[in-house]
Amino acid sequence: MNKARRLATLILTRNTYGRKYLFRRAFELNQRHVHPFDVAYGIHTSGFVPNFLTHPGANIFKLTSRENNHYAGCQPSCLRKALRSLPNTSQFTFYDLGCGMGRALVTASEFSFREIIGVDLSRELCAIAVNNAQKIARSFPNRPPIRVEQADANAIEPQSDKIVVFMYHSFGRTTLTPIVEKFEQLSMSGSDIFIIFENPVNGDLVERSTSFRRWYAEQIPCDPDEIEHHSDANDGIVVWRSVDAIPAHMSACRDFEIVITKPTWRAEIVYAGQ
Repeated sequence: MNKARRLATLILTRNTYGRKYLFRRAFELNQRHVHPFDVAYGIHTSGFVPNFLTHPGANIFKLTSRENNHYAGCQPSCLRKALRSLPNTSQFTFYDLGCGMGRALVTASEFSFREIIGVDLSRELCAIAVNNAQKIARSFPNRPPIRVEQADANAIEPQSDKIVVFMYHSFGRTTLTPIVEKFEQLSMSGSDIFIIFENPVNGDLVERSTSFRRWYAEQIPCDPDEIEHHSDANDGIVVWRSVDAIPAHMSACRDFEIVITKPTWRAEIVYAGQ
C-alpha cells in the first residue's frame, strides 16, 4: 500500500462514516469473487476484511497487530471433516469465536447441535452473520438455531456443560490465553468440551493443557471448487477433547506436530514419519 493510500485509509478509519465506507467498499469487492458455499446457500460470507476494519476504534496500524486477525471464512470441507470425527453432538452447543460473517455457523448447522452461537467483536460482520442465519432458518427450519452475539470472546460465559468450540486462527496469543484458561476451568468442573482449531497457529496453548487431549488432527485438502478461494490448497485442523470425557478404551490421536510454516499466519499438521 503506497503512502498516500495508507494516509487516506488512516484518516477514514478515524471516524464512523469513513469506517462504514471502507467496510462497504471491502464487502462490495468481496462479492466479485463469491465462494461456492455462498452460491449454494444464497448467503454472503466471501472475501477478506482487514483487521483494522473488524475491530471497533482501530485504524490501519492494527495491520501490524495479530491479536484480532483479518476476516476470511473457513473452508467448509475442512470443518465438516473435523465435525464428522465427533460423537453424537445433539446435546452440545457449538460456539464459533470470531465468527465473522458466519460461514462456520452455517456449516455447523448441517450437523446435529442443540444450539449454534457465533461471537464477534465487529458490529458490521455480526450484522451480516445475523442476516445469513435468518436465511438459513427460513430455508432449513429443522436445523439447529443460530444465534450471533457482538461481544469480546473473552467475555462469553457458556451456559452448557457440553460444548464444541471452533476457531479459525481468530486471535493472537495474548487474547487466546485467557480463552483457553476459561475452557480449562469448565473442563475441570466436569464439562465435556471439544476445541476445534483450524489453522492452529497458536494451537500449542491447547496442546500443553492437561485438561485436554488430542482427539483428531489432519491436513485436509480443500475441495476442488474451494481452492481458488483460499491462499493454500489445504488447511490443518486439530480437535482436542476434555481429558475426563474421553473413554478409557479409546486410543490417543496419532502422533503429530503442529508446524508453523508462515510465522503468525499458517500452521500445518505433520505426522510422525512424514
